[in-house]
Amino acid sequence: MDCGTRRMFFGWWAPATLALLLSLVVGCANAPSLQSETASTASDAYETRDTERAAAWFEEHRDQPPALRIFLQRMPKGGDLHSHLSGAVYAESYLGWGAEENYCVREVDEEMELLKCVPGDPRLTPLATLTDSKIYNRLIDRMSTRNLAFAERTGHSDFFAAFRAASPVSRLREGEVVAEVATRAAEQTTYYLELMISPQNLAVRELGRQIGLRADLASTRDALLEAGLADLVAAGRDELDKMEEELQRVMDCDGANASPGCEVTIRFLQQTSRNRTPAEVFAQLSFAFEIARADPRMVGLNLISPEDDRVALRDYTAHMQMLAFLSSTAPEPVNIALHAGELTLGLVPPEDLRFHIREAVEVARAHRIGHGVDIAYENDALELLAVMRERGVLVEICLTSNDIILDVRDDEHPLPLYLEAGVPLALATDDEGISRIDLSHEFLRAALSYDLGYRDLKTMARNSLAHSFLPGASLWQQPGEFALTPACANDTPGSGNPTRACANFLAASERAWEQWRLEAELLEFETLNWAH
Repeated sequence: MDCGTRRMFFGWWAPATLALLLSLVVGCANAPSLQSETASTASDAYETRDTERAAAWFEEHRDQPPALRIFLQRMPKGGDLHSHLSGAVYAESYLGWGAEENYCVREVDEEMELLKCVPGDPRLTPLATLTDSKIYNRLIDRMSTRNLAFAERTGHSDFFAAFRAASPVSRLREGEVVAEVATRAAEQTTYYLELMISPQNLAVRELGRQIGLRADLASTRDALLEAGLADLVAAGRDELDKMEEELQRVMDCDGANASPGCEVTIRFLQQTSRNRTPAEVFAQLSFAFEIARADPRMVGLNLISPEDDRVALRDYTAHMQMLAFLSSTAPEPVNIALHAGELTLGLVPPEDLRFHIREAVEVARAHRIGHGVDIAYENDALELLAVMRERGVLVEICLTSNDIILDVRDDEHPLPLYLEAGVPLALATDDEGISRIDLSHEFLRAALSYDLGYRDLKTMARNSLAHSFLPGASLWQQPGEFALTPACANDTPGSGNPTRACANFLAASERAWEQWRLEAELLEFETLNWAH
């Protein structure tokens, strides 16, 4: 789609003027009129005959996965809300940057290690001069789950080991890392990303170890602030600034050869590792709250690391209580998304499957849940599903990740259960580089595994933006129902000529602006010739 000039809202967002807003959507002015083309069988009030034709084409080609892939790669998918930046990059890119930065590979007892080259060390092979394809391919296999069936390792161990294998080179070129992920998203008509990152992680954990846990959480937080937590927040913001500068240079967003990734709106979630000491975890969470309040680029936080880790299991309830405390004392609300229920029977004892999602929702008050695979094992699961539906707690569904790490797929996955319960869902990649996938693949997998139609996938795309952590009011009155907000009630969603009231509303809300952009993309997508 080409709906006028776009800009990537990476940094501070200034509300668009009415003139700018109209320039962004004027290219879509010939979108179909809903008044004249609304289908009688529409599943929502804004469905057109083109929607009906696109949905019919999808069903006619359901037994042709390559054809559906073409459809879904072009389909506007909203946003990817669950993506770890370091795991989103393909190993080939990391190895290329490592070669340019004078990194070597060392083989020790069948294991492979990346490290800075040392002149004259015969044990080291420079990546820049590596010609042995077997070594190169083994490196890719170590840094991803490629060839997992032949690795003689479990998906769980191979997945998390890939992060460790790539760690020496994963932060060499952070601007290029973001550029790769953003460009891949844009090439799939996905224009919003929330990327999980960890600025100042080591320094914050060290501060946590120094302060320890005091008599209560309030005095511990005060001690962290007095010991320099605010300075670390400033340093974290500096990291974001440097990343942004490099990203703009790499993608040439203001130049004649701007990358497609420049069209993508990028925001971040502060990661906290859940398998550290309680003092370190609390320091990280406190830092996450502070940087999210201080910098609009950091729109929320998430707890990461294997949920089945011994420390993570032992301290799970304590972590939820830490989040509850920090939320209750924060001057302004901070958005919380949590990995919860990324577990299954056999990986942990049954007792550990019965409360993680509930405590994330009811104690930590998470706005979104990542994975949520073990929902069926929760105590009073049906009541919990009802609570999630009523509160609008979205579940970020990562199908390939759940298959690789948990060995949960097809009928064993709770996606249909969530749909039947009316819980909002969005598809996400988790770690597309490590898993060797992209978001279009996840849409295709959902369609083929669960007989989802075009309208179901369209709802998930809309959900991704409705439940994003972008500030501002939503375009829709109620998430999932897709009735336009009163300011835009007389408008065609995504049209190039919104009424003045609607344009003013969109200009004042980042969330609504992104939603409008998605609707414009969907309108054009549904008119493509192959969808007729």
